[in-house]
Amino acid sequence: MAKMGLSMRDDPVRVIDVGARQWGEPANGFVLSVESVVLKEDRGVLSNLSVVLRNISAETRSLVVPGWMFFLHVELTGPDGNPVPMSPFGRELLRPERRTEKIPVTLAPGAHVETQIPIGSFFDMRARGVYHVVVWCEPAGGSAVRSNSLAIPV
Repeated sequence: MAKMGLSMRDDPVRVIDVGARQWGEPANGFVLSVESVVLKEDRGVLSNLSVVLRNISAETRSLVVPGWMFFLHVELTGPDGNPVPMSPFGRELLRPERRTEKIPVTLAPGAHVETQIPIGSFFDMRARGVYHVVVWCEPAGGSAVRSNSLAIPV
């Protein structure tokens, strides 16, 4: 939660097993991974994403992230194969005038950073079926880094 600009004192530190995750194709010294995680408040909800950006280069990389929700781009396809529209909450959260945060991120070789995205709140996921999601970002040099594809049953 702290990576989204929220701080919760009772949030346990999550340990990320990078060897157990699926990763997208490397680009510009980075890889991106996405997987479903359950919400602490409702263990039946799988529409919370853990997104991990990892530095796979041999050198330390520094970035300035314009807030995680503006840095990470979510491509969500619904059960009908069409892009899923954002919810009113998601549209409000991503209004351009809210893009004021700048987060410095330094990743040593092999280091990673995680953020969670509650896509069930950001997108209209009311239809039953399987959704498909890919997350991408442009960490440096203009090359987009794409995550693995993930199927989310709802």
